[in-house]
Amino acid sequence: MHTLRNYSEYIPVIAKAKLFEHIPTDQYDSVFAHLRASVRRFEKGEYIQRLGEPLPYSGIVLDGMVEGSFISENYNKINMNQFTAGRSFGEALACVKTTYSPIQLQALTGCTVMLLDLKQILSDSPCDCRYQPVLSANLIKILASENVFSNLKLRIANQKAIRDRILMYLHSLVPDAEGFVHVPFTQTAFAEFLGVNRSALSRELGRMQDEGLILVDGRAIRLLRP
Repeated sequence: MHTLRNYSEYIPVIAKAKLFEHIPTDQYDSVFAHLRASVRRFEKGEYIQRLGEPLPYSGIVLDGMVEGSFISENYNKINMNQFTAGRSFGEALACVKTTYSPIQLQALTGCTVMLLDLKQILSDSPCDCRYQPVLSANLIKILASENVFSNLKLRIANQKAIRDRILMYLHSLVPDAEGFVHVPFTQTAFAEFLGVNRSALSRELGRMQDEGLILVDGRAIRLLRP
């Protein structure tokens, strides 16, 4: 890991981050100073956050891919989510300033991440940041979305049949203009996300396609029946 001082090339990506919605890019310097932002580069396989360590910062992926996971009671790695450029992670844990992180964050590729101190948004102390109310509103929306996603994960985990888990997840995705939804995981990571065996997932997707339920094109899947 090493710190980058110049983040100007990443402004178009940062502008897409939900935390900075409705904030002009020419105001970023003051907002970043308020959030004590730092931009860091991680190599493939390097841990951004380890299990059991304090998690004081949230992050925004500026390039590359980051995986969030945890270890089950059987010591298996369970994939929670993958984060690509423009996606953020760790908001809820950073807000409560957890001293023992239940998740780990690892660079799946070489990646650049902006780390942010969210407790500045939650502070009751007066500040000079004119966009504090905007940051607060955006953070509430992000946390609400995370809650919806966590509920989806819980509902998926409660399904006994692999097919039901697949369909529940696919129905949660927004289709493109051609009716395809795009799974943001490799098949191995998708199986970990669903909590199923990779081979069993592959077989079930094949059966569903043979039965005319879905059309699979790589990571793009089209639901052919309601």
